[in-house]
Amino acid sequence: MRWVVADFKGKRVWAGVLPSGEFVVEGARVPIRYSDKAGAKIYRAGVANIAAQSDVAEELPEGISADAEPRKKASGRGSGFGSAGTRTQAQAAAAKQSAEELISSFRPDAAVCFTDGACKGNPGPAGSGAVVKLPDGEVLERAKALGVATNNVGELTAIDVALDLLDEAAFPLASKVEICTDSKYTFGLLELGWKAKSNQELVRGIKNRLRDRNVQLHWVAGHVGLEENERADALANQGVEESMRG
Repeated sequence: MRWVVADFKGKRVWAGVLPSGEFVVEGARVPIRYSDKAGAKIYRAGVANIAAQSDVAEELPEGISADAEPRKKASGRGSGFGSAGTRTQAQAAAAKQSAEELISSFRPDAAVCFTDGACKGNPGPAGSGAVVKLPDGEVLERAKALGVATNNVGELTAIDVALDLLDEAAFPLASKVEICTDSKYTFGLLELGWKAKSNQELVRGIKNRLRDRNVQLHWVAGHVGLEENERADALANQGVEESMRG
């Protein structure tokens, strides 16, 4: 996403714009930030209160989505849902309910994607999987073999796979896309502005593709019985099996 200098209630801000130069509008709100520095918080402001002050769109360093920041529990420890393989039954139920509530809040005209990565060993034979649900009800899915790679590469590449499916379906660039990943690593790099210490070229390429679309990423807990997430996991493991067969 690119940004233009704008006025918001008498204050200078940067507002998000589409490749066409029009504001990115979702629910009559536009993403804005008060700083052009890395790590700036990105808010949502009413479109009626924003006026562009420049027609020159520019790329800015990654910001942190205020809407997407995980809510902190009273304990201050992560999501409160535990970790896959060790979470309690109650934690799994809470995590599934949280994910279902998130998904139900998505606009009906949005494409909803679920992505996952897997590998045997780390690194080892790896794969990626993605499920894409289009607004008309059509479901697209794909498994991808990655050869020998890390789990993080599998998780990141799954985002690329989802974008490939959207492109092949000719889903409009300006239409809303919601991507659900169970990788906090992927969510942090692509949505919260974490700095990539490895896989930099892969991350850079995915970010460039995301800028061309109206996308928001969300973290959901994995392996809690969420149907689409489980299917993405199965596809990722199918990619692993294909990598093992060479």
